[in-house]
Amino acid sequence: MKKLIALFCLAAGLVLLVPGVPRAQTGFSIRVSPSKIELNGPPGSSQRFAINVINMGTATQTMRVYLNDYFIKPDNDFVFEPPGHYSYSCAKWLSTNPASVVVAPGQTAQKVFTLTVPKKAEPGGHYAVIFFEQVEAQGQQVTAKGRIGVITLVTVPGRIIREGKITSVQVTSSWFRPTKKLPLLPVKTIHARIVFYNSGNVHLTVKGKLTYVPTFGWGSGTVTFGEITVLPKTTRYLEKDISSPPFLGSFKVQAEAYYGPSLDVFDTTRTGATSFSIYPLVLVLILLVLLAIIIVLVMLAKRRRARRARRARRARRARRAKKEEKEEKEEATLAAGSGEEAGPEQPSADTPEAAEDGDKEEPQARQTRMMIREQRAGKGAHRTRTKKQRLRPESRTGVSEDEEE
Repeated sequence: MKKLIALFCLAAGLVLLVPGVPRAQTGFSIRVSPSKIELNGPPGSSQRFAINVINMGTATQTMRVYLNDYFIKPDNDFVFEPPGHYSYSCAKWLSTNPASVVVAPGQTAQKVFTLTVPKKAEPGGHYAVIFFEQVEAQGQQVTAKGRIGVITLVTVPGRIIREGKITSVQVTSSWFRPTKKLPLLPVKTIHARIVFYNSGNVHLTVKGKLTYVPTFGWGSGTVTFGEITVLPKTTRYLEKDISSPPFLGSFKVQAEAYYGPSLDVFDTTRTGATSFSIYPLVLVLILLVLLAIIIVLVMLAKRRRARRARRARRARRARRAKKEEKEEKEEATLAAGSGEEAGPEQPSADTPEAAEDGDKEEPQARQTRMMIREQRAGKGAHRTRTKKQRLRPESRTGVSEDEEE
C-alpha cells in the first residue's frame, strides 16, 4: 500500500514539472458599474462619462477595452457585431485612450470614455456595447478569457417616438401532468410570456405584470417581470415560470406592460389577455384504473359467493334426494311386509269386498308412513299433527268416512 501511494505522488510531481501542461487559471472576478448607461447627445455634441471596473479577485487583471454593435433576439439572446453593422449603431461615436485598463486585486479602476455625436445623426436611439476582456499576463496560461459588457444607449433629440404594444400573451396549459409534486409523477412547469414590440424610434425600458383568476376551479395569483430594454423595431419577451401554479381549473389572464420616457418613469401601460387550463388527466386515469380494479375484485367476490351458493344448493338437493330415496325404500319394505301378512285372505280386486278393504288400507298406510317419519325424527308417537293431518277427518277419528257410514 505504501509503495502505491509513493508511486502516485511521484507521478503527480512529474505532471506538474512537464512543460506545456496548463496550470490552474486565475479566477476572473471583475465587476463593472454601472452595467447600463443612458445618455442624451444632440447632433454635433461631445461629452465624457466613466465606468468603474472592480477587481474582486486575488490577482491583478489587465482588461482590453473594445466596442461592438449588438442586437437582441425575441428570446432575449444577444447577437454582437463589429461597429457600424446596424443602422442604429453608436459604437463608432465612442472612444477611450488607452484601450486597456489594469486593476489591482481588491481595487477599483475608473475608465473614461468620450461620446462624440455626428452633426447629421438621426434622431432617436443609437446603441453599442463596451466590452472589458481579460488579457493573459506574462507567464500566465489562460484557456478561456473572461469578459464583461456595458450596454450604452444614446438618444439623439428630435422627433422621438416612444410607442410599443403587447402582441400576445402566452401561458402554458397542462392537460395531463399535475403542476404539484406527487409521488412517482412528473411535474408540469407553467410558463408565462408577454410578447412586447417596440414600434417607435427609440429604446424602451419595459417591465410587466400578469394576473390570473379562475373561471372554473381554484387558485389565483400574480407574476411580475423584471425590466428589459427593447430596441426600436424589435420584439422581446417578458417571461417567467409561475412559481406556485394552481392545481386544477380554467383561468383568465390579464397582462400589463409598463414603459416611459426614462429608466425610472413608467407612465404608459399596455394590456393584453389570454387564458389557460390545468387538468391533470393522469390523476383521472389513475382513479379509473383503481375503480376498474375495485370493480373486478367485487365481481370476483360475487362469483365466488355464487359458486359457493350453487355448491351448497347441490349438496342440499343431494341430501334431500338421498333422504327421500331412503324413505321410499323403508316405505316399500313396510308395504311389502303388510302385503305378505294379508296373503291369501285378501279378496280379489274385482270383488266389492276387495275395493272396500283397499279403501280401508289407504288411510292406514298413510298413518304408518307418518309414524315412521316421527320415529326417525325422535319425537315419538306424540308429535304435533301437521296441517294436512288436522284438515283430514280420518286423522282425528282413525277411521275413514266409509267406515263411519
